[in-house]
Amino acid sequence: MMWGAEPSDSAIQAKGFFIANNVRDILLPGFGYGRNAKIFHDNGIHVTGIEISKTAIDLAKAQGADQMTVYHGSVLDMPFDNKLYDGIFCFALIHLLNSRSEKVH
Repeated sequence: MMWGAEPSDSAIQAKGFFIANNVRDILLPGFGYGRNAKIFHDNGIHVTGIEISKTAIDLAKAQGADQMTVYHGSVLDMPFDNKLYDGIFCFALIHLLNSRSEKVH
């Protein structure tokens, strides 16, 4: 858990925005070990995440994320394209995508 257990400042701000705008169902690509997802879940927002690292998912589940839907896989191949969400929270992910992302339109 290299970034600690506390949510990022961006997640804290997004939580306030989501609550103020009645956002109840979000997608969190790059779920990681769940530190940012927890603040949304704890405030009544349904979280669906996708994470490429099985180790991170296992850490998240050990920290209570087993109550959230987390898919194991790449954000480049998300398995739920037809699902509509009220919002998306994406933090520190874009720079991690490889050159394959340039081919996805």
